[in-house]
Formats: sequence, C-alpha cells, structure tokens
Amino acid sequence: MILDDASDPLPSWQYAERYLGVGTRAYSRFSGDLEISESYHPQRGSERFVVPTFRVTAGQGTFLSNGVESTLTKLYRGGDTFLLPVHPETLAFPGLPGRDALRERGPDLVAVPSANARTVFVERIDGDPVEPHFVKLHYPKRLSRFTRRLRRPIISLQLWAAEELLAAGLPVLPEVAGGVLGDVPEEAWGFLIRESRPRAGTVTGPDGDPPEEPGFGADPPQHTVPLFALYGGDIRRPGDPTLLVQLVARSGEDPALWLARRVVAPMVRLWLRAVTRTGCALELHGQNTLFAFDPDARRTAILYRDCGVYVDPRVRRERGLHRELPPVNVISRDIRQPRERVFSLTYDSFMGHHALERLAQVAADTLDVPPERLRQAAREAFAAHGGAAVALPATAYYYEDRLNTDGRWNLVDTGERPAWRVSPP
Repeated sequence: MILDDASDPLPSWQYAERYLGVGTRAYSRFSGDLEISESYHPQRGSERFVVPTFRVTAGQGTFLSNGVESTLTKLYRGGDTFLLPVHPETLAFPGLPGRDALRERGPDLVAVPSANARTVFVERIDGDPVEPHFVKLHYPKRLSRFTRRLRRPIISLQLWAAEELLAAGLPVLPEVAGGVLGDVPEEAWGFLIRESRPRAGTVTGPDGDPPEEPGFGADPPQHTVPLFALYGGDIRRPGDPTLLVQLVARSGEDPALWLARRVVAPMVRLWLRAVTRTGCALELHGQNTLFAFDPDARRTAILYRDCGVYVDPRVRRERGLHRELPPVNVISRDIRQPRERVFSLTYDSFMGHHALERLAQVAADTLDVPPERLRQAAREAFAAHGGAAVALPATAYYYEDRLNTDGRWNLVDTGERPAWRVSPP
C-alpha cells in the first residue's frame, strides 16, 4: 500500500488490517491458524459481507453496558429488545446454544473483516451508513491458539476494563456495550460494540517528545493502522515498501530515533501505566496495538484495542482501587498462574517477542537500524516509567507448545532473558 495524502483514513485502515500482515504471524506454530471459510477470510474473502442480526427480548437475553456513554448503543438497543449480530460461520455451527430463539431477523449489518476475522468494521445497518465502529462476535471455532467464544463473563470483563482504562486516561478504543442470548452465564453468548476512535491519548509531536499525560483530545492523528501493518508485507502488492519505510521517509527524521520515540517507548510506557494504575496487563501485540499518524508522520500516537485483559487484584488493592472485580481473568482467582508469569506473557512475549522483535528485524533489514538501539530505548523507557516496581521474572514466560481440547493453558519458562526491559539478576 502506497501512502497517499488524499487517502480516506477508513479504507486505508481496512486495507492495512486485511492485507499488510505478510511475515507477521510466525511467532508460534499456531499463530497462522484460522478455522474460517474462504468467504469470510480476512485475506481471501469478499471485500464486505453481511452479518445477520436477530431481535432478542428481555426474556431471551440481556443487554449489557458500562459507564461509557456512546451514541453507538442506540443502534443496537430499542425499548426492551436489542439486536444480536451473529457471524454467518457461527450461525451454521452445530449445537449453537439458543439457536431456536433466533426467530425474528433484524436489519443486516454490512461489515468488513479485521485481521482477527471475528471482529468486524460495521459500515451500514439496514442499508444506511452509520458511524464507523467495530463489533466483536461470538465465534466457536479456533483462530490462532484459542476457540473464540464470546460469553457473558468475557463480555462483562471487557466492559469493566474499558471503563477502568478510560478512567486512568489511557488511549483505548473502548467497548461500550454488548448483549448475550441466554441466562446461564457460562453458556450465554453474544457480542460487543467497540468505538473506532480513542477518548484520550498522548501524541508524539514533531519534536519527538510526547507530553507526560494524555492530551490530544478531539484531535487525534488522522490515520490508524494495526501495529503489524508498519512492518508487514503487502499480500496484494508485494513490491511496495512497508509503511514503516514510507513513514520514516515522510518524517525526515533519523529512523532509529523515529522508531524509539514514536513506537517503542510509547508502547512500554502504555503497558506500565496500565498495569500500575489499574492492575490491567494489556496485550500489546501487533493486532491489539494501533499506530495513529498524520500523513507527514510528524504527529503519531500509540493506541490500544481489545479490553479482554488480565487483572491483578494485588496492584488494585495497593492503589486503593476497591471496585468489584470482573467475573473472569483475575489473577489468583480464576487465573491460577503467578502474576509474574502473566505479566511476562503480556510484556516479554506478546509485546517484546511477537511485536517489537519483529519490528526491529524489519527495521534492520530495510532502514539499517541496529536492533539493539531499539531494545535499549525500551529498557530506558522501562526504567524511567517505574518498571522496577512491577513484579516480573528474570526470564520470559510463554504458553506451552500444545493445544488443550478444553481450552486451558499453562505458562512455561522459555529460559530466555528479556531483551526489552531491565530484568532482575
């Protein structure tokens, strides 16, 4: 994809999601697995597809929301009923709980798939254009390592975390509402509504130095892409330079400084602020991390999406945060792994190994940036923003190299010293 100053930001975002991922899914032997038909595949499917909705009454299901007010809610809720979007693959899935209740069709959504297939951009409802947004859909098939069911406990977690992260002033695309079919939490499934713009954020300006606290307000950078689109190849136009190469050239800045100041340090800072202020361990890998930029690449920002995070109650107690915890993903309760290992999974493996290490490799190959300069920038940001106070192990942890049929997972010691932070001796 060649950047064009006149490009419409939304189609550019959609193209980047679908086609700029070549070489970015090699971090595990399961990362490229997508159990999805050709019609709905992000790279091989149609440009758009129809997502059917069904009207669900109060007796059949529950509409859920948080304290984040959004104009999107009214698109899906009216009176005592709400619209339940269902992915076509889910609708055809044998044994779908509550299928018999899906009797009354609602208006169709016209949607574009995102990189992870089951979250889609919604462009139209009942044929009418709507404010661009995402819906995350129940998907009882495996995408990458896990089956992507979306049940009530996870929906409640994401709504809870979105509210917490926004209250802490962090640059997230918030989930604002959702709904489930059924009344048994372990079986009730549904969807989430996510905004496509952040409520707060920190812009790195032309001088390369961001303010200490979020501040772009209603004026975020114009374009947004998933982080992997910076360093991924274009599956449709393999001869095009990466977005990373194009943006660095447009900025006129030193490539190593541009990456350190605008990507590496802001990601480290965001992870640390989230975990120390809210107890939420963000999964800042290449899909969940978003990079926002103006056409001249001189105003940039790191954003985050998908609030299905792990929560550490110990950090929250120490911070004096006493709000009731979400129903799942709470370390020491349903997450039986030590918090040090969970933090390492999200920082060392998701952000460090999966995202930043690949970014560094591409930057070395295309811009002659020594990877160690970027690793050192991460270590400096880690030290500067309180990383020493976070419970992290001396070596990195990741999932064991197997799939469990029950969806359970275990973390194992990789034996590798973390490269993207200061680690204890």
